[in-house]
Amino acid sequence: MPGNLYWKDLSVGLHLAGANGATSFPDVKGHTFTRTGNVVISTAQSRFAGEGSAYFPGGTNDLLKCAAHADFGNATNSLSIAWSMYPLALPAAGTACRLIMIGANGSLGTFTLHFDSLGYMGGYLAASGYNSFFGGPGAVVLNQWQDFELSVFNRSAFLLKDRGLIASLSNLDMPSGNFPKRIQIGGDDSGFASVDARYNGYLSEVQIQVYAGRLPSPAAPTGPFADSLGLGLARSAAPTPFALLRQTPPAHRILRQGTPRLMLDTDNGGHGRVIGTTKNVGTPNYPVARRVRLLRKRDGAVVREVWSDAAGNYQFTQVRHDLDYVVMAHDHTGLYNAVVADTVTPELMP
Repeated sequence: MPGNLYWKDLSVGLHLAGANGATSFPDVKGHTFTRTGNVVISTAQSRFAGEGSAYFPGGTNDLLKCAAHADFGNATNSLSIAWSMYPLALPAAGTACRLIMIGANGSLGTFTLHFDSLGYMGGYLAASGYNSFFGGPGAVVLNQWQDFELSVFNRSAFLLKDRGLIASLSNLDMPSGNFPKRIQIGGDDSGFASVDARYNGYLSEVQIQVYAGRLPSPAAPTGPFADSLGLGLARSAAPTPFALLRQTPPAHRILRQGTPRLMLDTDNGGHGRVIGTTKNVGTPNYPVARRVRLLRKRDGAVVREVWSDAAGNYQFTQVRHDLDYVVMAHDHTGLYNAVVADTVTPELMP
């Protein structure tokens, strides 16, 4: 599986997986989520084989919470929330469940996902007088896994279910205020019974981007979202394969490439190296030879240039280890745009 194209923009990543009965809910971005009530990891239902999922029994205290953090407060006119759910029951008639809540009720800085007794699913500011948007009745189906994705780009909102568009709005009201905000999953505790129903079911693969939208994949996922950076771009007419630049190759991949280095490089010489691979991602992935440039991040100056070999391997050696760089791979065939890995820190050469 390629890396996560949105790793840099990801605010929260919860697989909600693990051993049956576990009460730990690790976030791949390092924030601490704790439970109240009886939320546990259960292997009774798994979005992907054997991983388990978070089971919410639907009790009044069954929630996952993360304390207010600055990472959840950088509100803009774009955001994205992607998740998989297997509901066992809909809220009671006339009530709704705020499944995922960023912020607190009544605040213009908050945003919530909401579904109700008729199976409507949508999102809005949890404050009165502002617009919202929803997929039609029956969007939420009981006793089966379904993948949802809500993405907003400069206030243009899109709601997808299983990669199909079910609702859109061109001017959604968005949260404001760059102050620390909490995240709560499974329901709200606003004090209003009409929106305080608890989620009853299983939840998995939650990804929250507080300040960036997300483009949906045209294909159904085959496994949990990736926990590392990956970059890929393709023409709209050919979604797969697409160009990929991977910055975490095996440690044993060592070879000399490119032209011999200068005997003395007073500007950029040092004891660092950057190693990587160039691939096209398909079924399966396959390596390609591409021209790769190393740019100094602070000013964009080209520091080195090499071609990856037939196996896709490249390396830049004897570069300064105290600077950040940008790695750019070019497709000389003209089929794909350049692929960029930003803020790459060299490792020290052995």
